[in-house]
Amino acid sequence: MLLICALVLAACAPSAAPLPAPSASDVLAAIVAPIAPSATLAPPATTPATRSPTTPSSPSPVPPTPPPTAPPARRGYEVTVWAPVVTILEQMTLTNNADVIKEANFFWYQLKADGNIAGSVQSPEGVAAARAAGLRIVPSIQNGDFDRARVARLIHDPAQRTRHVADIVKLVQEDGFDGIDVDYESLNAEDRDDFSAFIEELAKALHAQGKLLSIAVHAKTDAQGSWNGPQAQDWLRLGAAVDSFKIMTYDFHSAAGPAGSIAPLDWVDQVLTYAATVVPPAKTYLGVPLYGYDWAGATAQSLNWRQATKLKDSNDAQVQRDASNEGFFSYGTDGRDTVYFNDGLTMQTRLQDALARHPQIAGIALWSLGGEDPANWTAIREAFAGR
Repeated sequence: MLLICALVLAACAPSAAPLPAPSASDVLAAIVAPIAPSATLAPPATTPATRSPTTPSSPSPVPPTPPPTAPPARRGYEVTVWAPVVTILEQMTLTNNADVIKEANFFWYQLKADGNIAGSVQSPEGVAAARAAGLRIVPSIQNGDFDRARVARLIHDPAQRTRHVADIVKLVQEDGFDGIDVDYESLNAEDRDDFSAFIEELAKALHAQGKLLSIAVHAKTDAQGSWNGPQAQDWLRLGAAVDSFKIMTYDFHSAAGPAGSIAPLDWVDQVLTYAATVVPPAKTYLGVPLYGYDWAGATAQSLNWRQATKLKDSNDAQVQRDASNEGFFSYGTDGRDTVYFNDGLTMQTRLQDALARHPQIAGIALWSLGGEDPANWTAIREAFAGR
């Protein structure tokens, strides 16, 4: 979502290069065996993040589904996944890991420049598979191109704001979704109060219909934040209104700057520590990156674990580990290209650290489904076992 989406889907968390067609070995890849732990924590730096916008495709018929029921009371930690694409491989991942995944956030809807909502159910089969596995279906809506003006013209006009709320509620009801995930990014500080009013109004309208409201927010370590995006988000008001508060704790180093750790553990800890002072931990989800970046100098392109692994193998590169157990390697002429990526080892270290320091959080929100290391699911099960 941040510069990520501009890259993870290009990427959002939730901008990457197109995924290679899944091979038979990809589809049949089993969850791999135990993972070795890692090392010390890295010091934080300063770089904003963003996921890359998606482009909705033409409508597909939606198979009739029974009306969604309210989710059961939470027991243990939850996993939610942002899913920009839903091929047969992603469907299998959802169903094979439904014992830990509780919610699917399909990236299918955008706020257009004219104030209307574009998008449709792009994979009826994916919805059916997720429902059959018992997952909540809470699709995401973005401000297209992370264009601040699209959101501003609605939230600053009470009549337009109310109309937009009604449009979202109608979308959720007509397609039988369990709720909506709002991913309106890169707003300005002056939008703060009216954005909060919009979220409060939307929460009230959805809750009146028995539906859920999730929100994706920029990471920050204090009330203000270091740039406009987080400054526009009043965590105290937003956290009180929504059901799920998903913090995009990634892109510490992004495609807009030099190579480095995507989500350093110390920085993540600082973000969650601040969050606990203003948002109920039982609503708070730690955003976890499954992607990486391939830097050439000070610019980068996003890539998933599968792509990073193929790049490493084709260049016979040696993987090293940073203090957050993120993998990295160099390749090319004089090693000028640097790749950082997240895998099962990173997940194990990240969850051990986060749950030790912040055991009361609701769970994790993964950006994004597709091309990730199958060992992630082993690491998640082991971290959540008995909790």
